[in-house]
Amino acid sequence: MNNQENRPFLNIQEVSELIGISISTINRLVKKGDFPLKVKISPGRKVFMKYQIQEWINKKMIN
Repeated sequence: MNNQENRPFLNIQEVSELIGISISTINRLVKKGDFPLKVKISPGRKVFMKYQIQEWINKKMIN
């Protein structure tokens, strides 16, 4: 079992569940430059940094 609380990153499925938008919408927002970029942590594995997702959420709450 992955304990996401101890990791500084989230996979795209975790981000989708956290913010309540679909994976395809997240990918579309990334492509448009309206969402944090994925970070490559190993060959074939890209993730989102938690602090960047939290900053994005905070920014959306202000607007």
